[in-house]
Amino acid sequence: MSNIPEVQIAPPAILDIGSFAVTSAHVSTILTSLIVIILAIIIRKNSGVRPSKAQVIYESMMDFILDKMEQPFGSRERALKFFPLIFTIFFFLLIANQLLLLPFLDSTTANVVTDGTVKVQNLFRLPTSHYSAPIALTLLILILSHVLAFAISPIRHIGNYIKIGQFFKIKSIKDLPMAFLDLFLGLLDIIGEFAKLASLSTRLFGNMFAGSIVVGIIGGLTIFTRYLIPMPFVVLGILSGVVQAFVFTMLSILYISSSLNAVKKPEEEAKVSELEMTNQTI
Repeated sequence: MSNIPEVQIAPPAILDIGSFAVTSAHVSTILTSLIVIILAIIIRKNSGVRPSKAQVIYESMMDFILDKMEQPFGSRERALKFFPLIFTIFFFLLIANQLLLLPFLDSTTANVVTDGTVKVQNLFRLPTSHYSAPIALTLLILILSHVLAFAISPIRHIGNYIKIGQFFKIKSIKDLPMAFLDLFLGLLDIIGEFAKLASLSTRLFGNMFAGSIVVGIIGGLTIFTRYLIPMPFVVLGILSGVVQAFVFTMLSILYISSSLNAVKKPEEEAKVSELEMTNQTI
């Protein structure tokens, strides 16, 4: 007899706190945050001159992410300013995407009263398999990038999207089409920012949601497909979770650094170019 789970994009509500419905995605997000905090405290407490295996793995991930940040941000010093935020997001996603691998977590259920009927619902669900977590993280990255760029140079940042500078440089009627083209390209850049919100969040949500659904459907077909058959898809889901955490982090680095680089002052750009030429010469 098949036991295929019901496919729900919206997670079921576990309990209501006033008008706020606490869902399985919220419970999983809180659990993931606690795991990240506890792991960080344990690794920090046990760190020393002779590193443990956990410390080696943790520091290797830190060095890897920091190395990836150095080139987009232009210098290691500048990358270090954003490293705590970027690495926290990466580590959170790495744990969140593998959360249901913890023993008994996937089979933990709760009785939920819905429309007068009692239903058995899973208490935990991958946080990134619901749109709330990916879109919240994406909004954090995009808003932060624009706020920082605006704080550095408001006029330059606004001018990157509302491109009316060419209208003040018009010397003849021949320059008018290029001015309108520049203005149109600025409007496309504004649309592109909204496209970033959709693409970055949907990529993470879509991959994690689809992976969990495939494993659930195959495991629920018959009793013979419940254990061994889904294993290749579970392994693929683990790999996909790691890749998606890495991709989200790299794109976050790109979005923040590109916004900051777009408002660099001319003297800063000259210093960066000089430093790059020196490194190439060495």
